[in-house]
Amino acid sequence: MIIGMGSDIFEVSRLAGEFNADDETIKHELFTETEIRYCENMHYPERHFAARFAAKEAFFKALGTGKLAGMRWRDVEIANDDSGAPLANLYGAVKEIASLKQASRIFISMSHTRQIASATVIIEK
Repeated sequence: MIIGMGSDIFEVSRLAGEFNADDETIKHELFTETEIRYCENMHYPERHFAARFAAKEAFFKALGTGKLAGMRWRDVEIANDDSGAPLANLYGAVKEIASLKQASRIFISMSHTRQIASATVIIEK
């Protein structure tokens, strides 16, 4: 049974601008070391960071809570399974709320162009 669906669209240049204006602090507030390593090994890292950020936003929408106090962006880690499909690893308060909502499966689809990244998340019970 589907308990939530969320989608998000995000401008690649907006995230790239945040990274350029900051001393890497924001990158480490938004992304785990696994996500940073993955994106920085890609040919166009900003596109991959933006897609993962859109997936995190879409996840919070699908959870039905939005990003509440106590939740951190890093509590939702967008990784890849062995076949390359995106998956979500949950930590902290996000993991607790997902458990309370009996979330058992999370489906993620991400896409990007040079300018735009988008993501859709479906959470099943």
